[in-house]
Parts: sequence; C-alpha cells; structure tokens
Amino acid sequence: MEITIHSKGVQQGPFSEEQVKQLLLSGGLSDSDLGWSPGMEEWKPLSAFPELKNDSVPPPMSAQDTTALEKTEPLAIWSLVLGIISIVGCAFGGILAGIPAVICGHIGRSKIRMNPALRGAGMALAGLICGYLAVAVFPVAILSAVAIPAIVQAKEKAKATQMLSSMKQIYLVIQQAQLDGMPTGNPKLGFPADAKIKTKAELKQMLIAEKYVTAEDLDRMGFDKISVGNVSEADPSDTILLKATVPGGKSLIIFRKGGDGAIYRPGQKPLGSDPPRSPAFLE
Repeated sequence: MEITIHSKGVQQGPFSEEQVKQLLLSGGLSDSDLGWSPGMEEWKPLSAFPELKNDSVPPPMSAQDTTALEKTEPLAIWSLVLGIISIVGCAFGGILAGIPAVICGHIGRSKIRMNPALRGAGMALAGLICGYLAVAVFPVAILSAVAIPAIVQAKEKAKATQMLSSMKQIYLVIQQAQLDGMPTGNPKLGFPADAKIKTKAELKQMLIAEKYVTAEDLDRMGFDKISVGNVSEADPSDTILLKATVPGGKSLIIFRKGGDGAIYRPGQKPLGSDPPRSPAFLE
C-alpha cells in the first residue's frame, strides 16, 4: 500500500509502508501528520493507520514502568527489621539483633551506592541507627541489672545498721529507767509493763520528764518508727523489746530485753521458729 503524506503544509509521496515506518522511527514524520491512500475518503493521522504500527519497537516507558524496574536491596530490609527487633527487644535480645542489623545495614548501603537502580538506602540507615543504639545500650542495661540491686541492698543495710544503733540507745535509756526504779520502788519507772505504761506516747513523756533523754534525741533515734514491747522484769531475756522495719526497705530489726539486737533480711526467720515475744506492743 502506498501512502501520500501531508506534513507541515507540504504534500509528499506517495511512500511505501516501510518508507513511512522508517520516517516515523527517524523522526522525519510524526504520528500527527496526515496520510492518504487510494480508496480512502479523507486524510487521517498516521497513528490511525494500523499498517504503520511497528511491533518490534516497544512504546516509551512511563515513570511507573521505570520505577517497576527498580529493586529494593534485601539487606536494607533485613537491617531495618533487625534494627526494630533490637530496639523493642530486651537487653540480651537487643544486642543479638543489633549486631546483624549493623552488618546488614553497612553491606546494603554499599551495594546501593554501587548500583543506582537499587532502592532502600533509607531503610538501611534506619536499621544502622537502631542497631548501634541497641549495641550501645546493652552494656548500660547489663551494668544496671547488676549494680542497681547491689546499691539498693547496700543502702538498706546501712539504714538497718543505723536503726539498730538507735535501738541500742533507746534500750539503754529504758534499761536505766528500769534500774533506777528497782532500788527506789518508784512505780513510774521500770520496763513499760512494770511502770503501767500502755502507749508509746506515755513512755516518751516519762523518759523526757525524768530527764533520761531529750525529745530531740528521741526524734533523732527514730523513736516514733520503732515498736516497743510491753515487757516487764519478769519476761525472759530473749523477749523482743524493740522492733522496726527499715524505712523504704524490707529488713526487720529487733532488739531483745537481754540487750542484743539483730538484722533479718527478707526471707530469714527471726530467732528460728516462733521466737518469744512480748505479750503486746505499746499502741
């Protein structure tokens, strides 16, 4: 089939189909140029001629087609996934995922730099950051897990020791009042039960009034935080006279009527099984 061309106001040809195809491929003609062949009623664009379609030449790629050819680097994906796991995981699991995240991230970014068609640089970078954070936090987490309980225990031990020392001072004050009451027969003095004392407030008032101790010293000793047993001279020496728990802790401190004290950590049973105790503690 021969085709006459009308391009840019000039009529050319007739040309064979192959000649028109070559002109279209070379840019000498465009699809919008008009063509006419014998038997046609009117001119029409060359794009309307089915004979001129060249199946061997693919159509121009769209931006979407070009993007489809791009590929995300798998190591970048792995770096991001492992990095997230390292952050949300526990301390030990964090470093196990953090190190591979860093390795995959570095290798993935290197491959992406070498091949511009690969995507995933942002994912690899995010995985690197998460991995490095997990690796950096791991030693701190381990140190905290080991050091913090030891520090807490040391602080509680120091508080318990201080309270035991305060109990000894309170015991000596009560003991002196008891000793003074024996030869004089003063019913206001002695152990709480002997002096008919029912409350800690009464005991505190008696000790201060009889000038065995000042109110300031009792406050310094933590008298208000210590339970006082309502014991008498007739009670056994291992009867608990003073008892308290470490403020903010769990250690139990006791001081016996006989003059010795002890600190018991959580889980320890004071004085073996069922220790003798005073009949009651002062209110």
